[in-house]
Amino acid sequence: MSVRTFAVVVGLAFLLGGGAILFVMLAVEAPSGSLIPCGNSLGLGFDEPAASAVSPAYVDICADLRHRRLLWGLPVIAVGVLLLIGSLVGSRRPTRR
Repeated sequence: MSVRTFAVVVGLAFLLGGGAILFVMLAVEAPSGSLIPCGNSLGLGFDEPAASAVSPAYVDICADLRHRRLLWGLPVIAVGVLLLIGSLVGSRRPTRR
């Protein structure tokens, strides 16, 4: 396997892993044992009035969870994109010495 192919495979793995980090749904467990959905890292699927009805603190907890997940997901996606761009920009012909 060439270095270019390896970079593409690893870049795609990072890109897909970062996408999974961003789009997997988050939830908080209430003291009663029920799960309160927090949506994904982008805030999709979060029902603020329902979380606020249980306790207003869960809105802040969910926001903190989404923010932390976003801080992990975006750099992973950025590494994947950089690897893919680097593999496309790199020399296609082997150098002769």
